[in-house]
Amino acid sequence: MRNVRQLRQGLQAVPQLLLVQPEQLSYDLAFGLTLAPLILAGLLFFRQDAVLIFAVSLLAGVVCLLGLQLGRLVLGLPAWVGHRANHPLVASLLIACFLSPRTPLWLAAGGVILFTVLDTLIWPQLQRAMLHPALIVFGLLFTAQRQLGVTFVNPFDGRRLGDPLTLWYQLRIIVDPVKLYLGNVPGPVGVTSAGAILLGLTYLWYARKVSLGIILGFLVGVGIPAALIGSDVAFQLSSGPALFLAGYIAADRRRVALPAPFTFAFGIAAGALTMLLRGYGQGQEAAWQSLLLLSTVVTVYLRLRALLTGVSLRPTGGRSLRTLALASGDPPAAPVRQAARQHALAIAPGGSEWKRATATSSRGFDTATDSNDLVRQMRIAAARRPLSAATSNPALLALALLLLNPVGLWLAWSSSALATTSKRLITIISIAWYLAAAGLLLALRHVR
Repeated sequence: MRNVRQLRQGLQAVPQLLLVQPEQLSYDLAFGLTLAPLILAGLLFFRQDAVLIFAVSLLAGVVCLLGLQLGRLVLGLPAWVGHRANHPLVASLLIACFLSPRTPLWLAAGGVILFTVLDTLIWPQLQRAMLHPALIVFGLLFTAQRQLGVTFVNPFDGRRLGDPLTLWYQLRIIVDPVKLYLGNVPGPVGVTSAGAILLGLTYLWYARKVSLGIILGFLVGVGIPAALIGSDVAFQLSSGPALFLAGYIAADRRRVALPAPFTFAFGIAAGALTMLLRGYGQGQEAAWQSLLLLSTVVTVYLRLRALLTGVSLRPTGGRSLRTLALASGDPPAAPVRQAARQHALAIAPGGSEWKRATATSSRGFDTATDSNDLVRQMRIAAARRPLSAATSNPALLALALLLLNPVGLWLAWSSSALATTSKRLITIISIAWYLAAAGLLLALRHVR
């Protein structure tokens, strides 16, 4: 009965957390929830192609997730690995949404792995960087798809057809904005529906996970030039891929290194440059090129300013501390009494204090009062030591990086740093991976 009561209380708290207090959600959970409409729209319009793209990308995200966990245990990765990075599963869906339905599956998996490596190993060391690593991955995917001859398809009959922006430039055909809003047009597998993207961005803004200044500035930067050249403003604003890049990628608050007053100007510049590139024949690539260029310029400016001044810029919305001058020769008028830190809740003396002290000492750097789960995980990862010398063989390490094999499972179960629950979870995920890979292989053979 107690478990049922706790489950009922947890379920009753879900609507309040999602609708009343969404700012308490983590970035990964919020982005994962808002990617659901995009995935459903992709499955509705592209069906079997979308299923394969999302399945392979998600499985690649599982491999990256377990690879990072095993790398921390086997190789002793530093604690900053993965700090402020997208969760591998969320990263895999971000990449999958922007792929063409005809993208080879190996290229989709490679894009997910590359994005996870950049986001978790390289980007945390860059500190104040405005450039989102997904923009680099999308550029490489654009190049690879062009070399492989990958094109977009019509969701109705599966025939090759250019995206709406390319058709507008080459044939002067303006697609009905209602179709762009619904998403039944050629384009990436998950971002053809402008309505689904706007729905997700509205919730992300409500949860304070995206910068509204960049989004509104981008729309203004696209709309004003479109009106000046006499083009259909609604058509230019309803491009799903452009909204996805501006909202889900460039406006992510974790990546925005500009103060709030400058975000609107950044969005206007990106939108105006996007319209300029569209006028020269760039379709889906126009928004990516403009955001990549401006993000690179801002990142270089921030790094040079930090290098010249010797200090990094203040975070967005931060306030400087007020300091009071105090002569070193004047003694204080009265001794300052320092208030001891007390717990919010009363703690009974005796055995509970002894247990807390013992747990704190046994957990190394981790503290029982640390409320930041990310910092707690980083401290635990920093306090852990690599496995014994028996597992330091390069051949065994190479096999362990493959994760989902008998050697990797043996290393996981033989490690004393993992709890029994974690070992069982890794085993269950491994079995699920094998079953999913086998089912995907059978599906591909059936399609071929």
